[in-house]
Amino acid sequence: MAAKHDAVINELNFKVDKLIKLYISSLEEKKSLESKIENLQSELENAKRENKELNDKLKTARVAGALSGGGDGSYEAKMRINQLVREIDKCIALLND
Repeated sequence: MAAKHDAVINELNFKVDKLIKLYISSLEEKKSLESKIENLQSELENAKRENKELNDKLKTARVAGALSGGGDGSYEAKMRINQLVREIDKCIALLND
């Protein structure tokens, strides 16, 4: 009977040790994945910022081309100038308040 109890206890100890190792491994994997998530989020923010900067440069280049050459981009140039004037008007209104 005692041998049977010892065998059950040994098996339980083995399973508990295995669970502890799996838990520790899971914690390490979680930390690694959280670190990856932070890095990817940082890369995404940088890519978004760069995309916005490039879009702004593209708009500026189109307006500059339209103003210097006329033609197809003149409508875009007028729209951009109107947008800038509205933004300036908003800023002036905010300063006057």
